[in-house]
Amino acid sequence: MYFDDHERSQGFEGKNIFPWERNENPWIISSSHEKRLALEKFLGYSSKAASNLSDEQVEEKTLRWVIENDLVLAPDDDPSLKSAEGHRMNTVKYDGIKDLLVASSCNSTLESLTFLWNTIADTFEDEMSSTVSPSHSSNFVKLIVFPRSEALWDYRTIVTTLEAIRIAMPLLPTKFDLKLDLFHPNFKYSPRSLSPHWHSPFPTIGLTIKETKQAPTKDFDIDLIRDKLNVLFQSGDAARNDMLKTHEDSSQVLEDCKKWIDTECERKKLERVNSDGCCDDDINISWTQSGGEPFQLYRTVWNSALYLSKDPKQTSIIIHPSLDSYSLHRVAVTVNAALIRLDIPVRVTQVFHPSSRQKTGKYDCNTRPPYGMIQLSPRL
Repeated sequence: MYFDDHERSQGFEGKNIFPWERNENPWIISSSHEKRLALEKFLGYSSKAASNLSDEQVEEKTLRWVIENDLVLAPDDDPSLKSAEGHRMNTVKYDGIKDLLVASSCNSTLESLTFLWNTIADTFEDEMSSTVSPSHSSNFVKLIVFPRSEALWDYRTIVTTLEAIRIAMPLLPTKFDLKLDLFHPNFKYSPRSLSPHWHSPFPTIGLTIKETKQAPTKDFDIDLIRDKLNVLFQSGDAARNDMLKTHEDSSQVLEDCKKWIDTECERKKLERVNSDGCCDDDINISWTQSGGEPFQLYRTVWNSALYLSKDPKQTSIIIHPSLDSYSLHRVAVTVNAALIRLDIPVRVTQVFHPSSRQKTGKYDCNTRPPYGMIQLSPRL
């Protein structure tokens, strides 16, 4: 491709010789600029090239890709109609862009996954606190772009990262339907010309959340409901004690957990064992308390994992005073599976819950813990 053109002879760039040669495309300011954009579109970006771009440039190039590939409906478009043009028939469209986040601070897989969980938790909290009920048909997207996370430029790695979130979806609020769309410069290792709307200039996640449709109400079977209620009334309330504890002061919860850890379990069994088989007495425990919903616990756990990856002399215990035993263990298992799969040097080493058996993991405890707890430790 030949880059020398008549603009060089003018002594400056941006001025055309003839009025009819003036470019009307607002994205292109000159002929040489047009050639550079064509080359970028053909070759795409790399993680090294993207790291040299500012957040504003990343945002501009992402929006240009969205517009050029019709990912967002134009104001005068009818969502029920499909264009006769072939390149628009299979285009993934949204009603609009709710937000565009450039995760320029994320340089690793762990930082990127933590950023995603923070965004997901913030989105759920915004929707749950909103006074306006979301429409079933609304399809506004949050685009999350990772230009500097070198690992996510590998298509297989970013797919695995999304799988780490999808395995947690059964524990997310059932009132909402969370959808994560993956756009990537090397999408499915396919040619860009076949599906340009999936081949984004940078690793990008599209996050949408909609209210789930309620199933139609059926006629009540009074006898069946009465029988089920009788069974419930005659059974013990397993969660009653746990629910009562949710009203206690957070400082008292923390004090009770610390006391239980210090007095009921052997401290050395809670600490990380080094490669020589000896306990490291210099390790400190950092304590964190989480909110009520599992998605809030996921956010806390992943932020703790990020913190521990930078400080190997720490171990983290996260307290969740109200979550049931099954959900707490499910969170721990899914997080640990993601940590192992993504080769992140942090592990969930213990899970404690008052409703679990006294033998927790590979350690025996004399009494049941006062609240649910998850312990994270760095791995050498």
